[in-house]
Amino acid sequence: MLPITLADTPRGYRREPTLQRQFEEAAASLRHPRAHSDATVDDEQPLRANLVLEGGGVKGIGLVGAILSLDEAGVAIQRVAGTSAGAVVGAITAALAASGHEMSHLLGYLRSLDFAKFMPEGRLHSMLDHSGGRVTSMLADAAILTNREGLYSSAYVESWLRPILQDLGVRTFADLRMPTADAPSTSPESRLLVYVSDITRGRLTRLPTDYALYGLDPDQQDPVLAVRASMSIPFFFEPVHIIARDTTLPVDVPGTSATRVHFAEGAHMWVDGALLAKYPIHSFDTRDDVDPPWPTIGIKLSRFQTEYQSEGSHESALSIATRCLRTMMNEWDALTTHDYVAHRTIFVDGSGVTSTDFDLTDEQQDRLFLAGVSAATQYVIDVAKLGGIPRR
Repeated sequence: MLPITLADTPRGYRREPTLQRQFEEAAASLRHPRAHSDATVDDEQPLRANLVLEGGGVKGIGLVGAILSLDEAGVAIQRVAGTSAGAVVGAITAALAASGHEMSHLLGYLRSLDFAKFMPEGRLHSMLDHSGGRVTSMLADAAILTNREGLYSSAYVESWLRPILQDLGVRTFADLRMPTADAPSTSPESRLLVYVSDITRGRLTRLPTDYALYGLDPDQQDPVLAVRASMSIPFFFEPVHIIARDTTLPVDVPGTSATRVHFAEGAHMWVDGALLAKYPIHSFDTRDDVDPPWPTIGIKLSRFQTEYQSEGSHESALSIATRCLRTMMNEWDALTTHDYVAHRTIFVDGSGVTSTDFDLTDEQQDRLFLAGVSAATQYVIDVAKLGGIPRR
C-alpha cells in the first residue's frame, strides 16, 4: 500500500508529504475544465460523480476509506448504488449528501458498527467461506436451518442504521430524492439505489425504482428495510418479507403497442442482492450514445484478479452446493469487470478477510480502511494522468 497512516484528522488518515502533494495536484487537475467534456469556462468545475459500491460483508470499512479519499479530492457524490455492505455504506453516504453534512462523518458512523452482534454464536460461516467444510462438523448449526429461514436475524443492522438515517433527516425514500434541478432526467431520482434478490419471483430488484412492481409507492417506503434485505446473506440471515399488492403495469415491446404485465399480490422474500448483482457497476449507465451527466466510479472490495487457481474436487454434495452459491454470487461481476469497467473501478485489497468474518479485529478493520484510502488515492492520481474520470 501507499505510505498512508491512521491519524487524528477529520477523515482519520494522513499521507506522507510527497504523496499528499502528488494527490492534491492530481485532484486540482481533475477539477480543471480540461477534465470535463462539457466545460465552457476557465474556472474550476465541481467534480461530480455517481458511486457504485460492491457487497463485501464486514469488509465494508474499506469502502469508507475510498469514499473519504474521493471526498478529499473534491468529488461531490450525486447518487449511490450498492449491494449488501455497499448498500449499508451507500445509505449513509446518500443521506450525508442529501443533508449537506460533511462526508467525514461516515467514518464515525461505520466505526460504531459492532460486527459481533451480527452472529453472536455458531460457526456455519466456516462452511460458506472456506472450502465447503466437513459435514460432520457442521451438523449442529445446519440442523437449525431445517426449521428456520436463517441462522440469525438481521435486526441488529436495522436498529443500528435507523437512528443514523433519522438524525440525517431520512425516514423514507422521499427524503432521498434529488431536487428536480439536479436530477439527470425530467423527473427526480433517488440518491440511493439498493439491490435485493427477490427469491419469490426469481428476479433482481432495484429499490426504490421497482417498488412499483409490488404495487407500492416508492416515496413511502423505508430505506432501512431495503438495506436490511440487501445484506441478508442466504443461510446466515432471515429474509425480509414484503407483502405486494396486485398491480398491472404497461411495458413497451418493440414492434407492438405497450404490453400490460400483471404482478400478483402476495408475500415475497427478499435476500442479499449479491446473489444476483454483487457489483452493479452498470447502475447509472445510459442506453444510447449520449454521455451520462456524471461519470460513475465503482469501488470493489478485492484486488484485480490476475491468477486463478484450481482448488480440486469437493467431498460432499453440501460442499458442492456452497461452491455453487459462491460462484453464482461472484462470476458475472468478475466477467463484467474484466470486459469493460476496470478503468472506472477502484480495487480495494481485502485479501485475508472474508465477507462473514464477524469477529473482525480492530487491526483488521484499520488495515481495510487504509487499503481503501490507498486504492482511491492511486486512482485519483492515475485518472488525472488520463485527463479525467471516464464517462463510459
